[in-house]
Amino acid sequence: MSTSEQAIPYLTVAKRNYDIIKKNGVTNDSLSRYFTECFNDVCKAMSLYKCWVCVRCMELSKFSYGWGDKPETCPVCGEKTIYEVATFQARASYVGEMFQWAFWLLLKNYYGITTRPTSDITRLYDLEIKSDVVMEAKGSPAYVINPDGSHSHLGRPGMMRSDTEKKAFANAKKWSMRFPKGHFFIISNAIPNKLRAYRNDIVQAIYDVTKKSQLESLIADLKEIGIEGKT
Repeated sequence: MSTSEQAIPYLTVAKRNYDIIKKNGVTNDSLSRYFTECFNDVCKAMSLYKCWVCVRCMELSKFSYGWGDKPETCPVCGEKTIYEVATFQARASYVGEMFQWAFWLLLKNYYGITTRPTSDITRLYDLEIKSDVVMEAKGSPAYVINPDGSHSHLGRPGMMRSDTEKKAFANAKKWSMRFPKGHFFIISNAIPNKLRAYRNDIVQAIYDVTKKSQLESLIADLKEIGIEGKT
């Protein structure tokens, strides 16, 4: 168990939401709901909401703030000194860890495949099946539910962000120098069209594991290289 799992009960959250898979099996809908609820729960646990505050009002010992996207002008003082509270960087690390643990549990419980979480050991990948079979997990939510019930869209989830894509490929390249004949998979909850069915010399494959067909293709790929679940 990683130190981060000790601080935040990622596995507890995943187990609670895994009931969705147990009741419905693996479908596009159940997979999407499973990961989405895991994201929602960790955002709620760590108060990773989207919100804004008026600095001018703070300066005047007044309080003007709200959930969701910031308005053009402050509803209290009328000025444009409104700024979004910088929760993005914190949110990225927490939801990324949540995605990793949720997928770890899905592989273990549904497919009988055991992996080792490695984000506390190396920054090059997140899950290790064998020393030469690893996975980089790049998952994040499309929206966050604020305390007032509003939904705030967060832009580009998963591998839809260009910087996330670049980081994943850079990690694969560094890892392949140590294991030139190894297998480096990238998993996500959202991938751009250009990366669908993508493979090259350093990336075994990229899969959106919220899609049943792609998840099953990943399992088939693992079986081809001798990784089979224990039933």
